[in-house]
Amino acid sequence: MNKSLPNKEEVKKLLAEQIGVEVEDIKEEDFFSEDLHMNPTELADFIHLLEQKGFDISTLDLREIETVEDLTEALNIHEEI
Repeated sequence: MNKSLPNKEEVKKLLAEQIGVEVEDIKEEDFFSEDLHMNPTELADFIHLLEQKGFDISTLDLREIETVEDLTEALNIHEEI
């Protein structure tokens, strides 16, 4: 695996650890607020964690990120082939 191209599973793993659920419980279509019960501060904290882990968050607009898929698309992350 090329570490410079993170995949969706890495994001889900970090998210699961952050909110205390199993990775399998996180779906692409999950909304951060409604489905994962994250408030804006918790989402901002998670974005900061991604930055610490080396993800490029420079182009993220948190106002446009509502679902897990929105986040992975904004991070330009693709499924591992």
